[in-house]
Amino acid sequence: MAEGNPQPLGRMIYFMAQDIRNLAEKVLAPYELTLEQFQILKMLTQDTGLTQRQLGQQTNKNPANLTRLLDRLAMKDLIAREADPGDRRAYLVSLTGRGQTLLDESMEVFESFSVRLHRGITRPMEQMARQVLAIMAGNIEAIAGELKREPQSTTTG
Repeated sequence: MAEGNPQPLGRMIYFMAQDIRNLAEKVLAPYELTLEQFQILKMLTQDTGLTQRQLGQQTNKNPANLTRLLDRLAMKDLIAREADPGDRRAYLVSLTGRGQTLLDESMEVFESFSVRLHRGITRPMEQMARQVLAIMAGNIEAIAGELKREPQSTTTG
């Protein structure tokens, strides 16, 4: 990129997201948690007894990835799965006591990380960033919808 030309916004967001994720993983490493596992534990404190389907929708994880994550959390005795009395095919996922304790310990450190990450950002700056990201998210949704409607072109050689 030539000097003086700013990086494309999408590229900056992509690299920033990678940097945040890598740093968050380092912050969570002493707790033997990945960022994905941490996010699932956090969701389970907000809604106890979520079904795996609900968790998948809230975390934007496909069923296979979510099952893998939940298996790892269950092996660590951080979550429990129980049959859903309202649906024999579904399981309810909840935090164990050990899971809640680990989440409480790691939340404190993670919140400190988050505060430091936002240092120097004023409320108006944050609101503007949220507006820009919301517009971009809407644009992504529109593009994805267009791609679904477009017929797949085949090239003949």
